[in-house]
Amino acid sequence: QPSAAQDKAAEVMSAARAAIGDGALASMKTFSLQGRMARNVGERQMTSNLELLVEAPDKYVRIEEMTAPIARTMTSGFNGDTAIRPSGMSMGAGGVRVIVMGAGGPPPGEKMTPEQEAEMNRTMLRAQRQEITRLMLGWFATPHPSFATTFSYVGEAESPDGKAHVIDVAADEFTARLFIDQVTNLPLMLTYQGPKPRTMTVRGPAPASGGGHGAGQASAAPDAVQRQVENLQNEPPVMVENRLYFSDWREAGGVMFPHILQRAIEGETVEEWTVEKARINPKIDPKKFQS
Repeated sequence: QPSAAQDKAAEVMSAARAAIGDGALASMKTFSLQGRMARNVGERQMTSNLELLVEAPDKYVRIEEMTAPIARTMTSGFNGDTAIRPSGMSMGAGGVRVIVMGAGGPPPGEKMTPEQEAEMNRTMLRAQRQEITRLMLGWFATPHPSFATTFSYVGEAESPDGKAHVIDVAADEFTARLFIDQVTNLPLMLTYQGPKPRTMTVRGPAPASGGGHGAGQASAAPDAVQRQVENLQNEPPVMVENRLYFSDWREAGGVMFPHILQRAIEGETVEEWTVEKARINPKIDPKKFQS
């Protein structure tokens, strides 16, 4: 039998979905988002055009077209039980992200064994399912279908802007806390514990037809780069608080939708999305979900 905390949580989540647009959410089979993103990586700021596509029950892709400091397209997501491996980026063990700048090609390193490939797929699939679930909880007050979640009411939180309901969200290997405005019934923030990002930027190999500074840097020290990656991977990840803020709610595609999303880690904003278009039930080219 559901507990009183679960009953109260169900009431709050139902009110949130009604405020967002219950009818449209009930019929939602696909979803698309287009916008712009600014990301801070250390002292470097990267800007990108962003597209997210979701198709129930088990397809998701994020396409990030980096515009500065260098043009590069990075994709990630999943199609069924297969993770879409990020292009232009390598995700190693321990959550180490290696971004390849320059002409392209994978970061230096040895070819993985089939067992390592399978483990990499499981790790990336779990991470991408968790990521889209966090986003959907803030956008639609509902999780991604791949997670059977339970909700429990924690209490109230108060800020200068007013009071919020606090809901604990739990699933297998997934926990988060959702804050919902008591006046508008719209999600305000989602918090969760995640590994502190460890990002390493390397310069990819230069084209064979030309020289330039990329060629010398890439060919001079691939072993040194690989050792740096391995050293980072061997360090245990540090778990820190992550926050997603949802604001600027406006009608889009038949639902209320937040047009600003900010991601903060340890209180410091690391990403900001500006949504330009959000659509419910658009037709999506199946090729978008090919890895």
